[in-house]
Amino acid sequence: MLLTVYGFGQAEKGVVYLKNGTILKGRYQYFDDFNKLRVESAGNIWVFPAGEVDTVTSRSAARIREIHEQPDGRALYFRTELGVLAGNSENSQSAPLSFSGTLNYSITSNFSAGAGVGVEFLKESYLPAFLNLEYKFRNESSAPYLFIKGGYQVPLEESREVYNNVWPATSSIWPGPAPDYEKLDPRGGVLVNPGIGYSHLFSPGFGMSFAFGYQFHRLQYDGEKDYQLNIDYNRLTVKLGFIFN
Repeated sequence: MLLTVYGFGQAEKGVVYLKNGTILKGRYQYFDDFNKLRVESAGNIWVFPAGEVDTVTSRSAARIREIHEQPDGRALYFRTELGVLAGNSENSQSAPLSFSGTLNYSITSNFSAGAGVGVEFLKESYLPAFLNLEYKFRNESSAPYLFIKGGYQVPLEESREVYNNVWPATSSIWPGPAPDYEKLDPRGGVLVNPGIGYSHLFSPGFGMSFAFGYQFHRLQYDGEKDYQLNIDYNRLTVKLGFIFN
C-alpha cells in the first residue's frame, strides 16, 4: 500500500490523544491527505485513521488541523497575480506584463465566483476589469482548478497608435504631400481568458498558485472622419499567484 506523506518537514515530536483514551508520546506524521496518522512510540509504529485521533499537541499539528478542517467554501479569498501575456510580435509587444487582483467568494467547496481589476502594459497601459469563475477539482489544500475571466480593457493613457492620412493616389500634385500622421484615441475592448491552474495553501490564511491560459482581447481605436482600427491579441497567459484568506 502506497502512503502519501503530508506535513511540514520531518516527523515531529508530540503527544497523540486517541478517542479511546490512549495517549502516545513520540514522533508522528500525517499520510494520505490527512486521513491517516503514523506514530512512532516506544520502539513501536502505529497507523491510525484520522477519525480515531482526538488531538495532537504541537505547533505544526495545529497548523495541519486548521488547513484540513477549514470550512467547505462560503468564504472570501483574495488572489493577486503577476505574469506575462506571451505571444508573437505581430500585434505589438511579444510578452507584455500583466498584474491583477481578484476577490472571490466560495459558493460551494469547489466552485467560486468573483471580480477583479489589474493593469496590462500593451501598446498603451490598460486596466482590465473582469468577472472570474473558478472550479476546483477537489476540496483540499492542494488542488488543480479551471477558471474563466471575462470583461473589458479600459485605457489608462493616450494612444501610441497612429495612422497615415494621405491624399488620394489619383492626385495631380507631384511629388505629392507628405503623409499626415494622425493619432488615434484608444477605446479599450472586450477580453476573455480561460485557463487551468494549480493552487496550494501553506496555511489557512496564505497560499500560492500557478496558472496557464489563453487570452483574447480586442483593442479599439477611433480617428478623425469615422476612422476606426481594431487590434486583436491572442496570447498565452503565464501567471504566479498569491492567495490570502
